[in-house]
Amino acid sequence: MKKVGVIFGGVTCEHDVSIVTGIQLIENIDKSKYEVYPIYIHSDGEWYVGDKLLDQKIYKEFDKIKNTLDRGYIAPTKPGIIMQAKGLFSKENFIKLDVVIPAMHGMNGENGSLQGLLDLADLPYTSSGVLGAAVGMDKIMMKKVFDAFDIPNLTYTHFLRGEWETSNDEVIKKVEEKLRYPMFVKPANLGSSIGISKATDREKLIEAINVAVAYDERIIVENGVEDLKEVNCSALGRGEKVEVSVCEQPVSWKEFLTFDEKYLRNGGKKGGAKNSGEAGGMENMTRKVPADITPEQTAEVKRLTAEVFTALNSKGVVRIDFIIDNSDGKVYVNEINTIPGSFAFYLWEHDNIKYPELIDRLIAIAEEEHAEKKKNTYTYNSNIIESVGASLKSGIRK
Repeated sequence: MKKVGVIFGGVTCEHDVSIVTGIQLIENIDKSKYEVYPIYIHSDGEWYVGDKLLDQKIYKEFDKIKNTLDRGYIAPTKPGIIMQAKGLFSKENFIKLDVVIPAMHGMNGENGSLQGLLDLADLPYTSSGVLGAAVGMDKIMMKKVFDAFDIPNLTYTHFLRGEWETSNDEVIKKVEEKLRYPMFVKPANLGSSIGISKATDREKLIEAINVAVAYDERIIVENGVEDLKEVNCSALGRGEKVEVSVCEQPVSWKEFLTFDEKYLRNGGKKGGAKNSGEAGGMENMTRKVPADITPEQTAEVKRLTAEVFTALNSKGVVRIDFIIDNSDGKVYVNEINTIPGSFAFYLWEHDNIKYPELIDRLIAIAEEEHAEKKKNTYTYNSNIIESVGASLKSGIRK
């Protein structure tokens, strides 16, 4: 039986959403095939392991019970969990893992940092690698890649928090010269609609920027679309092997989906689902499946989904969000979610891929990617040290 570590939580504004995604996945994984090890990263950065983490109630008053939980971590030198010693004379215990599923959202988990640790530990994992995760997390770099590949996206500009703090008049001038109202102001490295505001005039723009700079040093501002449809599509695979899901259309009574709309529509609760038939996570949203768009728009969304997946060196399952301008029917790529909420299983169910099977596919992709990496040569023997000899202290010019 394969040993699978599922990592969730994290030092991120999307910490709670990650708990939902992680526990939901563990509830749906096929226990006859996999021995699951929950790994929870608290918002203070401490790591915990063990089956007690599956009880969703503990997260409401976590600080009161955390001392009763087992602690562990993944080190860059071993492919598994190192269980910390509990007593003065006890020893650390090592559990070798076969694969890791990062159920992380946002910074310090979805942005390539965790992926780098897993690479160093020589562990297969189900998400995009360091490059795809980092580019997919940073909205500024993401859109620059879109531009390089001629992928249609909304006009934007960007600036640093330091620029706003020292010369906000210049920032406003730059934004208003490049864009038109309405516009959206976003932290470059957050998801789940956290820190995003709509600006319809200069006063609202200033307010929106002041919100965004509280979450990130890098800020992006985009043109808004007055009359739009939001459409999402998922991709699954690695390399040139990409499958694309059905298109969905989130239905909202507001102009864009807020954090609460995405995750708290079910009676204001953040609880995860025990199976794919229960509410919880991203599948909790009201949605039209398939999306109410033309056949031509559907084909374009699916084409762009595969193109974005490949351009950003993605792996596993992702969700790509689109905006369609109803005034002219044009399709724009909004962003990619390299670890989507609930792993976007609700989209794949329409293709008769149930959640347990989707997890099987993700694990197989992780193992295939890991085997491919093993074909690379990472060392090279040379005689540089012997040749340099006593002059080693002066350094080497490459």
